[in-house]
Amino acid sequence: MRIEQLEYVKEVANCKSLVEAARRLHVTQPCLTNAINSLEDELGIDIFVRSKAGAKLTLAGQEVLRISGLILDQVDELYKLSSRHQARQEIHLAIAPAVCNSAILEIIDDYQKSMPDAPIYVHETRPERIFTTLTRSNSSIGIFNNSWLNAIDQMEFNIELLYGDKFCVFASCKSPLREKKHLTLKEVLEHYPVATPICDQDIIAEYLNHPKLSILTSGLYNFTDRESLKNLVVSDKAIACLPSSFAYRDIYVENALWAPLKVIDFEAPVNFYMAYPRRKLTNAESAFVQCIRTFYKRWESIA
Repeated sequence: MRIEQLEYVKEVANCKSLVEAARRLHVTQPCLTNAINSLEDELGIDIFVRSKAGAKLTLAGQEVLRISGLILDQVDELYKLSSRHQARQEIHLAIAPAVCNSAILEIIDDYQKSMPDAPIYVHETRPERIFTTLTRSNSSIGIFNNSWLNAIDQMEFNIELLYGDKFCVFASCKSPLREKKHLTLKEVLEHYPVATPICDQDIIAEYLNHPKLSILTSGLYNFTDRESLKNLVVSDKAIACLPSSFAYRDIYVENALWAPLKVIDFEAPVNFYMAYPRRKLTNAESAFVQCIRTFYKRWESIA
């Protein structure tokens, strides 16, 4: 028996619908159904009667709901005791290098309006290490791209789609290629070498089955920090293949130092996701997760 199973019972009882409860809990309906079924098997009773009209508590289920409420109240008291004070709770966020820096800064700013004294630690790590970071360290929230979606244990973590993006070719605003109409990727690569963060471009290419991304993995300058990469591109010595969201409120873009090139034969979509544990989140973690959701809900209108 797990705490989240009791939380699921409470939410299904409130919604009287597995579909609506799954939406509110940010889990898939099969995951929710499996958790409820597992609890029913363990207790040896039916908690809900399912029908096309929804889910209704049985008599035994009503007693399970009552006891679950008492247990969850006690769990809340334990969390309050362990955290001592909301302001002392820490947030550890693990992000892939491809995640927009400006977006993260705005999310932190929004979060600190309600939690001004809560420490925040942002761990930028290679995408293939996000899963390890979440499971083997104190990082509790991760943002990553879809090339590593299948590596996350969805029985242990909630996964939410945050936004859809696409890769673009960034070049210096001094680049002579900006004057060329109908620019092709072949022409770009004949003119420039490629600079990239040390991450998983080749795995992204394989995952998306996109040959153009595979081309961009040959002859690379590889950097562990973004600023060195940007400086090389700004000096017109290389190009970089990055998500378009990198341009959002980027100081290099705002000062006309670099920008995406219009390349007619290059189109590579990519999705970004958030992962956080299925365990009971601390107040700070819940608040931060909500700030992430709120920011990306308005992403299309501000990007």
